[in-house]
Amino acid sequence: MIPAVVQTLAEILAGGTSLTSTEQISFEFPSARQETTGPSLNLYFYDLRESAQMQHSGRQVDRRATQEGPQSASIGWAPAWFDVSFLITAWDRTSLGEHHLLSEALTLLLRHRLLREDLLAPALRGQGNLSMTVSAVQPIDMGALWNALGIPLRPAVQVTVTTPFGLQSTPPIPLVWERILQLQSEPGGATIRTKKVAVAGLVKSAVSTLPLEATEVVLVGTEKMATSNEDGLFYFENLALGHHILELRRSGYMPQRCNVLVDGQSYAFKEVLLTPT
Repeated sequence: MIPAVVQTLAEILAGGTSLTSTEQISFEFPSARQETTGPSLNLYFYDLRESAQMQHSGRQVDRRATQEGPQSASIGWAPAWFDVSFLITAWDRTSLGEHHLLSEALTLLLRHRLLREDLLAPALRGQGNLSMTVSAVQPIDMGALWNALGIPLRPAVQVTVTTPFGLQSTPPIPLVWERILQLQSEPGGATIRTKKVAVAGLVKSAVSTLPLEATEVVLVGTEKMATSNEDGLFYFENLALGHHILELRRSGYMPQRCNVLVDGQSYAFKEVLLTPT
């Protein structure tokens, strides 16, 4: 994902400053005297750490299927979020030229505190807009950083993009949309009455990834409860619109809570992995 973040920032900088193309942006280790025949920017990746601001949903997965085509959905592991930090410096024949270019870059980046999804490189899309901080307080002392780089202290813009890592998906699998509630015989044939479910779920062991039957699933705040079958599947029907909390309990495993959303337009599939005690 790091190259995708670099690509995103480079395209934004090249398209909104006096630079004419991304070829005027260097990604190499900055040197005390950077060779340049004209104005250029250096976009140096220097730090990566897990984000303290983003709540991680662990290995719980939420995917919905549309009503078009086969009734199936793709299940993907929830990503981990990391803060990817860059040092942006300007290089030109004169200090005044460097100051002008760095001011352009800072003004431009301040307009993109929230990186819209349509501006992101393709590999970063699918998680919505990404947050970006510009010259905020950093956990690394910048004087110490420049000293470690062996370069005299120089003005720079610090940029941190909070980025999802570990985006994975499985091939499409069948998604439960309807359950047979009643089979009624009538003259001339049988009538099957069906009813759509609001939430279908699958419970697995986090260690073996095998389905877990006999798992009690409680809809917190209501009297509704379901039990997973031999395939680890459970269902909830006739849920009110909005967010709901499921609490899963099974002997030999740690209890776990997870969130689901019923929006009335599509039906949620929830995969939950329980950790053995």
